[in-house]
Amino acid sequence: MDQDRHAGLDPAFDLSPFQYFLDFLLVPWAVCSLVAFAVLGGLRFSAIAGWLTAGAVTWTLAEYWIHRAIFHGNNRFAPMHDMHHRLPRDMIGISSIGTFSAFAAAWLIVTAIVGEDRSSVFVAGVMIGYLAYCGIHVRFHHHGPKARLSWYVAFMNEHHSGHHRGGKGNFGVTTPVWDFVFGTYRRAS
Repeated sequence: MDQDRHAGLDPAFDLSPFQYFLDFLLVPWAVCSLVAFAVLGGLRFSAIAGWLTAGAVTWTLAEYWIHRAIFHGNNRFAPMHDMHHRLPRDMIGISSIGTFSAFAAAWLIVTAIVGEDRSSVFVAGVMIGYLAYCGIHVRFHHHGPKARLSWYVAFMNEHHSGHHRGGKGNFGVTTPVWDFVFGTYRRAS
């Protein structure tokens, strides 16, 4: 937490290292718990695999729209995200309380539609996608170009760097698919 560098930032978004990395501990635990709940409920392996995949794919679409419409919108999250653009290595973000509140809301909504077992696995898939997003994003901003990257992470790092340079496109962090679909893909230079 750096008060001078983060002047004007809502304190809720100015995270300690513990707060910043807490999702890396909590999300795997929650994913295992949600999948175990579905297994104990009798959901078959093929259904578990399908709902996990659907959740992970849904995350990529949610990630795109959260980034484009909320973080680049006109709301209380935009100043936090603007500061992230200026100070990408700083620990600016949304706490685990915020992310888990969103996951709980998603679980309630999806449960009303498909039931508890399927909803649990679907939300576990969303959380796996979110964890991939967190891992890739931390790798981009806290390990830099010297870090050894797979070809895909290296490609997405360049894609995301283009977003930080211009901010008018390349909203996907884990995949560029939705940037192509919605016409916001910008070739990284």
